[in-house]
Amino acid sequence: MRAAAVFALSAGVITPAVVHAPAVYAADVSGTFTTDDARIGVRISGLPLWIKASVLASTAPGAAVLATTDDFAHRGTDSDAGLPYGQTSATAPRLPEGTPYGTYPVLVEYRQSGGTVQRWTGGTYEHKRHSGVSRLSFDRRTTSLTERKVVLSGTATTWDPVSGAVTPAPAGTTVEVALDTYSDSWKVLKGRATTGADGTFSLPFTPNAAIRRGTATVVPASADTVAARPSAVPEVDVEKTTYRLYANLNKWRVPVNTNVTVTGRVERLTEDGWKPYAGAPLVSGSSEPPYHSLTTHGVMGRGISAANGTFSFPARATSTTQVYTYLAPSVYYAATAFDQGGIAVPQPVSFTNWRITLDEYGRISATGRMTNTYGCWDESVHLQASVDNGRTWRNLANTKAQGGTDGYCPFEITSGAYVNALYRLHHYETDRAVGKTTGSVRLGRVPTRFSAFSITPARPSVNSKMTVSGTLQQQTGGVWKPLKGAKVTLVFKPKGEYEWYWVTRNVTTGANGSFSFRATNYGDGTWAMVKQSANGWFYSETKEKYIDAR
Repeated sequence: MRAAAVFALSAGVITPAVVHAPAVYAADVSGTFTTDDARIGVRISGLPLWIKASVLASTAPGAAVLATTDDFAHRGTDSDAGLPYGQTSATAPRLPEGTPYGTYPVLVEYRQSGGTVQRWTGGTYEHKRHSGVSRLSFDRRTTSLTERKVVLSGTATTWDPVSGAVTPAPAGTTVEVALDTYSDSWKVLKGRATTGADGTFSLPFTPNAAIRRGTATVVPASADTVAARPSAVPEVDVEKTTYRLYANLNKWRVPVNTNVTVTGRVERLTEDGWKPYAGAPLVSGSSEPPYHSLTTHGVMGRGISAANGTFSFPARATSTTQVYTYLAPSVYYAATAFDQGGIAVPQPVSFTNWRITLDEYGRISATGRMTNTYGCWDESVHLQASVDNGRTWRNLANTKAQGGTDGYCPFEITSGAYVNALYRLHHYETDRAVGKTTGSVRLGRVPTRFSAFSITPARPSVNSKMTVSGTLQQQTGGVWKPLKGAKVTLVFKPKGEYEWYWVTRNVTTGANGSFSFRATNYGDGTWAMVKQSANGWFYSETKEKYIDAR
């Protein structure tokens, strides 16, 4: 770089001759700027070997050069009074005495390595007073639970580049302030203040957060004044308060959408120890208090503590849940302390697609689904029976409703049955589900039995015929009577085997329930008679007869 060469020129000096550059070099210069101390800045690409900037009287051809300098040095981003990177003059240009305040055009001449001198016009220079903010301070370094307001004070001054004088900004000058605050997220607080006769101002804020950074900027009151770069605002931290509380619920199990009462006491730690915390905003909810957020979820009720720190407020119970009571989240609390309780709110349930059946072997079976808005997993379903027409009920068996989806839980229950009874499904009330009973169904079958069974001869020969006879009865009105028209089957299990085979079937009983037919003896083995399935009757079978065939 060349040595400093700043010249003060009269309005009559002729513009020096320049070399006109090809259009391709016009992209090297992207603009000019004026620093807070009135130096000229040139934003230019690369590392030019030489730069000269001339402040012109106007944009007219042949306009006079008011000042010029070719003493430039490169400045990094923000290193020069917060302005963009570029080449900056060593000193402010000295315009001729009496030059009016205003914005003047700038001619930039430069030469890149390996190139010729180039010429660029389009820049401007602000020959104006510069007004900025200094001596910024807050009246407090921290805010706290009891002292949340801070006041920002400062002084607005105006610097005259012609006289070099620094004076208070005119009374009524506007100062704009923007604060970047952080609690659980970043927020911007803005405000405006006006200066007094001495250039001072003050502006109150209630940030309810930590002030991490900010700026204060003068809004120029006249066209001959420009705003200096924004001044940085000091930080303000947050003092944390420690609190503790205990809470109780007046009920454990309540119907849906019923209020319970939350009572307790809250204290905060002071320099004099634990003291009642009056006016504390309390929250009870179904979710734990947030640890990194000021947003609450699942709120059931809110309240305010009394002068002695006690509290009592209603909370609406909609489902079985844990209940967390704590202070409404604030940036001023050191940690989110809470007391945990529980509330049971049984939800309505229903039985759908349910069915109860009785088979011929005396097994009663029930299937269906239990439905519940908030889930029905592991809720018990009981199969009940009544033998006195519904006056009293007894549990036969139970199972857990499980699987399925959030909307339903299937179940299946099996138990021994009565000959004739009423049956129903029942759910006893639990903490999650209310009691529920289905309608009843009457199910029954007629008991049967073989009252006689014989095979003659006692030891038939292999593959010879034998006579099978016997009697089948049914019980009606507590009395055993012949069962006419029933179908029976003769079955055989060969010696040494475990599987039964039918030999003769569809044998119909006579008027007195008797049967008699001829069958072939297939060898040593066990014989029996069974009643064939029929709606309305229970199954029955004879005792087994072993025959040692000859």
